[in-house]
Amino acid sequence: MRRELAAIGIRTPWDLVQALRNFARTVWDPTNADVRQGINTLFYGALRDADPGQLSALEAAQPEIAALFVEGYDPQLDPARLERLPDGTLGREYLRFLRANRIDPLGELLAMKQPTNFAEYLFRRAYKLHDVLHVALGCDATVLGEVRIVAYTLGQARGAATQAPALALAVLFLHLALRKPKDLPAAVRLAAEWQSLGERSRPYASFRFEDWMDRPVAEVRERIMASA
Repeated sequence: MRRELAAIGIRTPWDLVQALRNFARTVWDPTNADVRQGINTLFYGALRDADPGQLSALEAAQPEIAALFVEGYDPQLDPARLERLPDGTLGREYLRFLRANRIDPLGELLAMKQPTNFAEYLFRRAYKLHDVLHVALGCDATVLGEVRIVAYTLGQARGAATQAPALALAVLFLHLALRKPKDLPAAVRLAAEWQSLGERSRPYASFRFEDWMDRPVAEVRERIMASA
């Protein structure tokens, strides 16, 4: 049991207490979770010691994203620059989405150290672009909007990379079952539809969204959908 817990970053009793507390808080209110603790303990920290064979297989399965990792592609998303962009552009609408929903994903990125291997880079990039994808695909910040995005991400994940979105989707379903059971059938239907869309689409983490911040959202959405 200790080995299994250590594999997901839980190495001390305090790590376990924090993880259980955060899981309960997230189930009750997915918008009020300790993101830094979840990132550092359950996922990102565990990826640093990933098996070399698994890393090679992951890179082979995601060659476009692997090329970005080799290039060191990770442009900063500067809020001041985004604010100067015209309404309707991806960057301006992304910043508006963050402020309207009191989200600080760029600050949360500081909880992650710079990636040392491809698994860390892939996870960090997927996290960085999560809210960008909300805007690009037209999904709001409600629980049902989150179900769409998480299911889309799950549809694109392969191998061990499915663990994080699968757990996130299970938490969202549990939240709805406990607090909004009438919405659960709609969530299940949406999850199936968006997972299928994700399976047919090019991996979103391979898109150079940071270079498209000055482009209209409609244009970016068309590019993503065209890949499906």
